[in-house]
Parts: sequence; C-alpha cells; structure tokens
Amino acid sequence: MRCSMERRGNNGCQVSTGTDTGQRRRRVRLTPLRSIAVEFTGSRADEGPLTLGQLHVYTWLSQMPDHFHANLYVELPVPAMASIDDVAEATAVLIARHESLRTSYLPGEPPRQRVAASGVQMLEVCSLGRGQWGPRDRPAAAEALSQWLRESDPARGPLRLAVAIAPDAGDRVIACAAGFTHLAVDHGAIEVLKRDFAGLLGDPARRQAGPPGHQPMDQAELEAMPAEQHKAEAALDHLREQLRRMPRCLYALPGTRTSGESLAVELSSAGAAMAVRQVAARTRTSRSSVVLAAICAVIARRSNYPELVFPLISGNRFERHLLNYVGPLAQGTIATVEIAGRSFDELAAHTWTRVMEASRHARFDTAKQVAMNELIEHERGLRPNFDPLFNSLVAESWSGLTAGVGFQPEEIDLALARTELRWRPVPVPAAPIRFTLHQIDGCLRLDMWSGDTGLVPRAELESVLLATERLLVAAAHADVPGSQMAGLIGLEPIAGIPDRIWIDHCWVDVADVQRLVDEAVAPAAARVFASADGRPLTAYLAATDAIRTPQQAHARCMDVLAHHPTAITPRHYVICPTAPSEATDPTAWPVPLATGTGRARHR
Repeated sequence: MRCSMERRGNNGCQVSTGTDTGQRRRRVRLTPLRSIAVEFTGSRADEGPLTLGQLHVYTWLSQMPDHFHANLYVELPVPAMASIDDVAEATAVLIARHESLRTSYLPGEPPRQRVAASGVQMLEVCSLGRGQWGPRDRPAAAEALSQWLRESDPARGPLRLAVAIAPDAGDRVIACAAGFTHLAVDHGAIEVLKRDFAGLLGDPARRQAGPPGHQPMDQAELEAMPAEQHKAEAALDHLREQLRRMPRCLYALPGTRTSGESLAVELSSAGAAMAVRQVAARTRTSRSSVVLAAICAVIARRSNYPELVFPLISGNRFERHLLNYVGPLAQGTIATVEIAGRSFDELAAHTWTRVMEASRHARFDTAKQVAMNELIEHERGLRPNFDPLFNSLVAESWSGLTAGVGFQPEEIDLALARTELRWRPVPVPAAPIRFTLHQIDGCLRLDMWSGDTGLVPRAELESVLLATERLLVAAAHADVPGSQMAGLIGLEPIAGIPDRIWIDHCWVDVADVQRLVDEAVAPAAARVFASADGRPLTAYLAATDAIRTPQQAHARCMDVLAHHPTAITPRHYVICPTAPSEATDPTAWPVPLATGTGRARHR
C-alpha cells in the first residue's frame, strides 16, 4: 500500500499526468487560440415555473452562489479522428435536443425558467502545442481543459465548452470538456449528455434534433398534477420521520476542537473492486450498496451508534420518462440503516432496501422542507448537517452485478499490494465526514472527506478507508457473520470521556454544550449539567436583561449552534436571579425565576 499527497496546480493550463505502469508522465500546457460561434435552433421557446429539482438547486445556489459545485466540469467523449467542425455540429444538435442547455432562470417569487428557441454557443479552442498527441493523452488533456474552464471566467449561461487540438495532426481534437451550471444538469443528466454527444460524433447521420423528449418545462407541468403533489407530500412525511432521529454529528473524535481545515483521502483499491463484484453477484444487490454497507458497518463500529441515520442523494430517475431526462432531478433524502445482528450479506441487502426506500422519497418542495426542518431543529435543539454521507457517481446496471465474477481469493489478496491512499485539501467545508464513490470497474476509488481535520484528522480517514477495504475483501471470500464483523474491521469504538452522554439519538460531550451556552449567554454565568433534578442536560444560568426566560435562552443557543458542530442545546433551562459562588453544584443555585425547555415559540 502506498500513500501520497496530491497537489493541484494554481495554473489551470498545466497538468502533470501518468500512471504507475510505466507510462511516461507528460505535462499538458494549453494555449487558448480562438472562440467559435456555434448557432443552434430548438423546437420551441417557452417560459414557466421551476421543477422541484431546479428549485432545490436554485435555493441553495441563492444562498451560496460561489459554491464549489455551482458548476460541474466534466470530460465529454470524442472519437480518435474528430474535427472541430464535428464537435461544433454535435454541440448544435445537443443544445437543440435538450432545452435545459438553452434555459435561463429569472429571479422572483416564485422564480421562473425561460427556454430560448435559438442562440449562439461559444466553443473555446485550445492548442496542446507541438508534438505527438494521441488517445493516451486524452485524460490529461481533458483534465487540463476542465481546470482551465473552472479557473477562467465562470459560465454566463448553462454551458461552457472547450476542446484541445493537436497542431501537428491537422488540428485533430484530442479532448473535449464542458462546464455546466448545476441548474441545468445533475450527474445523471451529465451521463445522458455524454452518451448523446458520443453518438452524435460517432455517426453524422444522427445529427438531427429529432422529436423532443421529456423536458424540464414538461416536468414542471407534470409536478403540478395532484398525483405528483401527493408524492411530494409523502416524501416530506418520510423526511420528517427520519429527521427526528438523525444525530447532530455522526462522527467526531471526543474532546477535539475545530481547526478550520478540510481534507479528503482517496482509497484506490483493485482488490476491493474485485471483492465488491463477488459480493454483489452473491447477494444480488447493487455494487454501490455493497460499498455503503461496508462503510456503515465501519462507521457504526467506530462511532458506537446502534443505527445510522444519514443523508444521501437520490438521482430520482425511477420513472421511464426520466431515464434520458436532462435537467436537475437529484435531491437529498435520509436513510436509516440498522447494523446490529446482521451478517454482511444481510447488511448489504438491508442497506440496498433502505437506500431504495429513501431514494423514492426524494422529490419534494424545497420551501416546505426548509420550514419543516426549522421546526424540528428548534424542537430538538440541534441542526443536522444535510450534506450526503455517501454519494455514488457510479452508473449501475444489472450486468454490473455479475460481470467479472470468479476471482480467486489469491488474486484479490495479491491486488491489495497495489492499494493506494492519496490525500489532498478540499476547497469547501463538508459534513464532518463524507464519502464519494467515483469508480468501481477495475479499481475502487472511494473518497472520504473530513469537513474539519480537528474533529476527524487524516489518520482517522485512512484507518476508516482501510477498514472498509478489509471488510469488503473478507466478505468476498464468504459471508461474514455479525459476530465476526468487529474483529475484521479492526477498529475499536471511539473512547468515551467522563461527561459524554447519549441523548436524543446523539452522543454528546457536556463540555461541548457548556461552550455553546457560554457563548450564547455571555457575559452571564452559566453551568450545564449532564443531569440535574432528574432532568437530563440541564443548563443553569443567571438572568440578564436580554435573557429572562427559557425561550430567550434557547433562541440564543440556536443562534450560535453553527459555531459548535458537535454540540446540541440543553434540554432544560433554569433561569436564576444570580449565580452562586459554587456554580458546579446545582443545589447551590438560588430559587429560579423561570424554568422550561424553551421550545415553545413566541406568537
């Protein structure tokens, strides 16, 4: 196993690339040459409301317009002999075919979408410079193009497109990359666009717009129907039930403090990829669910949670008319996976069932969801992080469940010697932990992010990823009984500290709550007790002009909760006229002016 640091250059026009199989490492240097105006004409112009998926993205982009994922940058496939004219023609048809690529978004209450009938798309042309460039250079050139698009001017419309050409080969296109606004696409839509683009380049006869498919304007009209509105309400009911059990912080080392730095570690494991195929074939579950089951087993063991209640992303492409839909459909949902008492095969099947159940409840009105979240957060006195614990970017198919099965145990064991861990800084804070499955064919590439390395340091990320690999490899040989799971994982539960308590589905350090209350009520004196007068997690505090009721104290605590990612608010507040000299003794505090949970909202 090898570990390394991956560094990303600040100059988006240069990338060093290669493999560990003897291929030379070659630096890609892009030189922007010109822009080509590509004219397109669609079948209609239209204006109407946003879809639920568009509204979901619009809401969070309105709050975080500079979010790292506001635009998605991807490689688009090109055949070996494609010309610039071929790419331009395919682009014109692609935009004409998919209205999302010619849609603008109008602010307002509510916001609306506007589809243009025709327009011009600029195609940016960059040169790779002199020398011999071929298909094996395509990944490096595409990565350089993506970086250049990301670091140059942001997209002014739904799409930016660039190609890298080889001057010594008659300006043949070596690679193509695109930047899409997230309002136009999600990862599922990008896969559709990749297939369409490849087909248009591979067969000139297909470069006709053809009859329009299901478009975002059609989806918005469908979602206004009573049956679809009923489904959206059922999705909110599911979220409400799960949200009442979701912990504030699923994973953090006790006694740690925030550092403000985030980090990602990527596991690259050929052995784990072989193992996942074996288990998927045996259990008839999806490969991504097998990976998630292993993650759940490791996290539950390490964090000492009896069940995992966590957010994830659903692609929302279950209906036939949405299979080739280009537009944002993905929304968040919450799944509950119960680990105890299950063998690994049973856990894989259970995980798949729970993920599918949650995923079918993931299309809803974002405004209603926000109002529901705020009410539950106020009642519970905590704010869960809604970043997905697990996001799979791997396309699933039934053939993927059985293809390549038949590896011998020694093949898998030998492949483990090639396992690599690479770490890198990540540009935006994430949840305390987050997993992204990038690849599973040939090599399993699994990212684990730490939103704050003070809470979950790099060594912890590496140990969790390697434990996940161990469990997958063991499960490839045979089903792992629940009684043997802990030994194979090889990680002990996170050691508790004396004032750590279990309350409202959360592990909570009373010291974290004390710091929260101190900031919320400063300069008033306050003391938090794990239990006082038969009530758990009770805060005693001296009254001030600003804080004389439990409601006021609770509101102050909720206001600063974002600064304390591992804390929850007290369950009970005791407001006293003054603080005693011996504040650590709850019986020493004077007769209170007011007591209560503080959860009742002022009317």
